Amino acid sequence: MTLTISVYEKQGLCRGPAIQNASFRAVSNQLVIYDIPLRIVSSPGPLNPGAATYEVMDSALFPGTLWTLRVGAPKYDSWDFQVKNGETHEVWLSRTPG
Repeated sequence: MTLTISVYEKQGLCRGPAIQNASFRAVSNQLVIYDIPLRIVSSPGPLNPGAATYEVMDSALFPGTLWTLRVGAPKYDSWDFQVKNGETHEVWLSRTPG
């Protein structure tokens, strides 16, 4: 099963341009600490310029339960949020200051 995640730059209160170099990780800093990179099944590419939708292989470690997904990209602050396998989300990432 996959997660469908659309990733955009956050520009104030508006959605900005698509981010085409996002990465995805299953993370935890609770009782058991882990940081597992997730495989991108499909992503924006030259045949679909300007697209921002990724299909990400979900974490088989957590079937049917909430787990924490971290979405990041170079020059952007990462964002962590709770997901369930099979869901669809849209993420807006803020540029890193500097």
